[in-house]
Amino acid sequence: MSSADWEEVKRLAADFQRAQLSSTLQKLSERNCVEIINKLVELNLLDILHTNDGKEYITPAQLTREIQDEVFIRGGRVNVADLVETLSVDHSVLERHATQLARSQPNLYYVLGQLITRAYLDSVAEEINERLHQSGFTTIVDLVKQYDLPGDFMLEVVVERLGGIIQGQQDTSNPNIIYTEGFVARHQAHVRGVLTAITRPAPVAAIIAQYQFQDRLFYSVAEKLISKGRVCGVLTGNRQAHGASYIPNIHSRTQNEWLDNFFKQNGYLEFEALRGLNISDPEGYVRRRFKDKDLTYVGGVCVGPGLRDQVDAAIDDAIISGSWVDIYPLCPSVFSMEEVGELVELCLKRRGEGGGRRGAAGGRLVGGTVVVSEVLITRLNERLTQLMPQRAKIAVEKGAFKEQVSKGKVKMDDDGGRNKKEDRRRKAAGGKAGGGTQGRETKTKATKNKLKGRKHPTPDSDDEDNTHKSEHNSKMVEFMKLEELQAEIGKFEDLEDVPEEVIEDLSNDLLRPLTHQFQEVARGVFLATLSSGGEAGRKTHQQLQDKVAALLTTIRLSEKSIKVFEEDKQVQLRRHLLRTQCTELVSEVLTYLAHTSLIDISNEAELTPEMRLKIIGKLAEDIQGPLTSVNKALTGSELDDFNKTVDDAIAAAGIIIKKKDNKKDRQVLLSHRAALLEQVEGSLDAPLTLHLACLLLFQAVTGSLLTASGKFVPQILAFLKMHLPPDQFSTLHQYQELVIKSLTSKGESEETGNIKLQLEALTPTVKEIAITYKKHTGTHNTEE
Repeated sequence: MSSADWEEVKRLAADFQRAQLSSTLQKLSERNCVEIINKLVELNLLDILHTNDGKEYITPAQLTREIQDEVFIRGGRVNVADLVETLSVDHSVLERHATQLARSQPNLYYVLGQLITRAYLDSVAEEINERLHQSGFTTIVDLVKQYDLPGDFMLEVVVERLGGIIQGQQDTSNPNIIYTEGFVARHQAHVRGVLTAITRPAPVAAIIAQYQFQDRLFYSVAEKLISKGRVCGVLTGNRQAHGASYIPNIHSRTQNEWLDNFFKQNGYLEFEALRGLNISDPEGYVRRRFKDKDLTYVGGVCVGPGLRDQVDAAIDDAIISGSWVDIYPLCPSVFSMEEVGELVELCLKRRGEGGGRRGAAGGRLVGGTVVVSEVLITRLNERLTQLMPQRAKIAVEKGAFKEQVSKGKVKMDDDGGRNKKEDRRRKAAGGKAGGGTQGRETKTKATKNKLKGRKHPTPDSDDEDNTHKSEHNSKMVEFMKLEELQAEIGKFEDLEDVPEEVIEDLSNDLLRPLTHQFQEVARGVFLATLSSGGEAGRKTHQQLQDKVAALLTTIRLSEKSIKVFEEDKQVQLRRHLLRTQCTELVSEVLTYLAHTSLIDISNEAELTPEMRLKIIGKLAEDIQGPLTSVNKALTGSELDDFNKTVDDAIAAAGIIIKKKDNKKDRQVLLSHRAALLEQVEGSLDAPLTLHLACLLLFQAVTGSLLTASGKFVPQILAFLKMHLPPDQFSTLHQYQELVIKSLTSKGESEETGNIKLQLEALTPTVKEIAITYKKHTGTHNTEE
């Protein structure tokens, strides 16, 4: 090697040595560092977390350590939301790590976003224990409010430490209540003292409120004391504070002794008195208490054998002696009339001779509490029977029995196939045409006879059977009116001192059989009269002429009144007039002709179109034509047809009608008004009162009568509006609205009762308006 080369080597070596000995600084930018770290994270070579400010990185292990440090620093309980600002890490990341941390460490709990250590819970338990010993009890609800922890978690914490840190016990009936043994012992002693001191039934709610017991603890302690015999009594009500009661045994013993002594001395027990002794089910209690005794239960009392034997003895004496006895004075004053009546019925049944209101064959219960011997009733019946021949003779002489016989023949010949029940229903629904009510379709409900509270049925009831009986009896010639029969029975010497109710009951019972017996007697007298040539008189020809003339005048005046209404209402009113007054006129003529031709027919029966045709068919051929025409006109809707045929029909019957007479018209109007006034004054039915008042006012305003049924009341009121003073019309309009409400309301309610009271209060005013109205008053108001 040449020297030059060697120098070059030395120079290079020196440069290399300088390079080795010199220090060179290499710096990376922040962006380069971020890129390097992101690359390492993408390659899964590095596990780090970003902070919220983006300037720092933190590893999961470091974050876990910092969370643990925060929990320790904050006393064992920290809210994860509070660590967001402290650790500058996202809440979701903290929540995830807190959950993992709680799962990995048994002494750490994650509850409602909070990390709680067991040491913290132990300190809480110590606080609970101190509070428990101060107050004696606590509830999980109070602890939840104090420590802001879930109820289930709080219960678990407390139960886990019972008997350890927390010196207490759970309520057996409510695990959410914690007691100390000392508190339970004090409470038990308090309850034992209170229940021992009580000597009469007391509501549990009152006991708890007065002595400030714990509801559930009271029941558990009281039941334990009762089961062990430390307290003598019983709890009722199944732990329902509002209905539970405590009944001490001393009260039960006193109660039983009182019942036994009272029953032994008096022979009966009153259920209302037992309710006053706090016995809620008196009848059941008596049945259990006296199950071995033969007791009789009637109404609100039970009767023992002693009192029942006294009643039996009194009944036996009355039956054997053929007299009567009132059981009511023999019974204690607490017995009601109904209870005495039930007791008597049971005693009659015990005689083994039948039951029911008539009792047994030897005696009959009447007047609610009076037993009358059948022997006495037989003597009374014989006395009344002796009066029958004379009364039967009078009935035959007056022709009443002859009319009954005629009705029976018509029923048999012409109407035998008709259903009787439907015939009654038709007559009740249709009412009786003509007269002061102008054919108003009404059905009068029977009014029950109230006899001073005594328990006995009356003959005027609303059921179908009594309706049938009353209608059947109305077709018979009566032996006596009910009032006459009562007066006659009151004269019977053996019944002079009986209560009035007994006479009324006996009259109701005897009236029907006596009437049937009277029929046989009257039939014999009637047959004897027929054999001697005597018979009842018929309606005279003059009477018929007067009646027909009055009906024709009524029809003519009514037709004139109809013209003030609208056309459609005129048609309805004419049809109604045909069905009422016109039909009555034709029926009167046919009835007269039937009697004169010896055709059996009832004067009181309402003739149907078919019955009228049958009667016409039996008359002479020369008069059948006019009568058939007028009968056919009744079924139409035009009064002109009737007016064209009625004169020929009247002439065919031999009736002479005088020409129009204004004096006669005034008489008919006055008579019609008098009939309406009488009916208004005696009316008790609100719809009927309104109807009659409207008819009266119409006649007073127009000077002419009107034949209209109740359904035309609104149209009549509309016409009267312009003729009445405003206050009077307002009263009638209000009355009409109340009537409509009363007819449309169903059932018994407070509203229905209020409507009835308003109607009763307004009825006198409506009647006064109808009766006192003067025509000049209406005219004056119309002009104004």
